[in-house]
Amino acid sequence: MVSVIIVTYNSEKFIQETILRVLKQTYNDIEIIVVDNNSKDHTLKYIKGIKNIKVIENKKNVGFAKANLQGFLISKGEYILTLNHDAFLNSSYIQKIVEVMSKDVTIGSAQGIYYKDSKKTKIDSEGIYLNFGYSANDIKKKYFGIKKVFACCAAAAIYSRSAIDDVGFFDTTFRSYYEDVDLGLRLRKEGYDNLLISSAECVHLRGSESNLRNLKYSLRNKYKLLKKHNMKKEIKIAKIYDILKMPIYYFKNKDFIPEYIKILRKI
Repeated sequence: MVSVIIVTYNSEKFIQETILRVLKQTYNDIEIIVVDNNSKDHTLKYIKGIKNIKVIENKKNVGFAKANLQGFLISKGEYILTLNHDAFLNSSYIQKIVEVMSKDVTIGSAQGIYYKDSKKTKIDSEGIYLNFGYSANDIKKKYFGIKKVFACCAAAAIYSRSAIDDVGFFDTTFRSYYEDVDLGLRLRKEGYDNLLISSAECVHLRGSESNLRNLKYSLRNKYKLLKKHNMKKEIKIAKIYDILKMPIYYFKNKDFIPEYIKILRKI
C-alpha cells in the first residue's frame, strides 16, 4: 500500500484536481490522508465530500513538516507519498516509482520529474542538490532514466517506510523548507539512495512560495541544516556566499533585506 499524505492550507484552488489525479492512479492500493492546517476557505468542505479519505483538522497552521508527520503516524502504507496540494500526478506516477523501489530495499526515497505546466515546457524539479553556497536548489536538466540525487523534493516524493523507521521522518523543527533536504541527507548517511525516476511525471505549480515568510524560513533552515549536521566549514562558505548575494535581494525584494541581515548576524 502507498499512503498519500496531502497537507492543505486554503487549498480550494488546487485540491480538487490533486485528489482527482490520485484517485485515477493505475496503482490502486492507496490510502489518502489529508492534514488541513486550519484552512479558512472551502478546502475541508470539498474533502469531506469524498469517501474513504482520512482527515486531520488542525486548529492552527503547524507547518508542512509537522502536518506530514501527523499523517505519517496514522498511515498504514509500505510507502509514503508526500504530495503538495498543487501537485498533479500523471496516472502512472505511483506505479512507476513503486515498481523500482520494491526491487531494492536500499532505495530510501524517489521522485519523478516535476514540470511547471502540463505542456512540459519547463522543469520544476528532478531532485535537490546543494549549490556552492550550500543553498538547496532543484535539478532542472531533463534527465532520462534513473539517477541518484542528493535528496528528493517532497512535493511528490515517495519514501520507504522501512527506511523512515531507520532514520525518522521529517524534523518538525524545520516547519517548512529544507525538511526534505535534511531527510535526504539522513537517508544517505545510513546508506540509502534517493532517486530520480524520469518515467514518472507530474505538474507542480508552486502556488505561493515567494512571500517574505517563506524566504525567511528558507534562509533560516539552510543554516539549521548545516548546524544540525555539524558542517562547520560549509557554514563559513555559505555565509560568505549569502553576504555576496545580498545585492541581488536588494533589487529583487528590498523588504526581505532587514530579515536577511538579522539571520546572517545570528550565524
